[in-house]
Amino acid sequence: MIEFLWILFSYLFASIPNGYLITKWMSGKDIRKLGYQKLSGSNIIQNVGMLPGLLSGVLDVFKGVLAVFGAQTLGLSIAFQALAGVFALCGQMWPLFLNFWGGRGGSVLIGVLSILSWKILLISAALWLLCKIISRDKGSSIGMLLFPISAIILGFYFEIESVYIFSIPALFLVLLQRVLGKPGSLWKIKDKKIILYRFFLDRDTLKRRGHLLKNRGRTSDG
Repeated sequence: MIEFLWILFSYLFASIPNGYLITKWMSGKDIRKLGYQKLSGSNIIQNVGMLPGLLSGVLDVFKGVLAVFGAQTLGLSIAFQALAGVFALCGQMWPLFLNFWGGRGGSVLIGVLSILSWKILLISAALWLLCKIISRDKGSSIGMLLFPISAIILGFYFEIESVYIFSIPALFLVLLQRVLGKPGSLWKIKDKKIILYRFFLDRDTLKRRGHLLKNRGRTSDG
């Protein structure tokens, strides 16, 4: 019962749409109608401002931290610690309180790994950052994919069971959220290349600038 309640709490707490609430409070805007229309800190930074974006990102990191640290404090097994992190990730990407349309999950990944293994977090985050430096346009989205992949590999290498138990489903969920896009949009896609763009680049077009200009202020459905 304790395991079930904590996992449920991890999802519900992560479902709190702090990005939406902060943006509304600080600017009066609806982040769901700006840029990529996601609750990610990067979308808020690009379309609202640095302060609300950073604040939202920090709170998203805390969601992952709390899920795993709380499970450890309750004496739950390694498997349930990882599972709590997985459900926190689900809550941030598919929040119950905002029609199941949230952020990309990167901040929660950072929060979870900060508790499971600082060493693996730093290596994986460095790889993510390197991708962003190499390519400003595609580096962030590709680095986001490499983040859980490197965590899986390093988890096996360092024999940290909780890391790869968390990172394997986390990679699947990140890819699933990308491909599904905004709820209901996948079924409206006519050009199948858009699915590949979503898979690798987390957007509906090859060029970032064109996507933002086309979709700012309206729903992107392919």
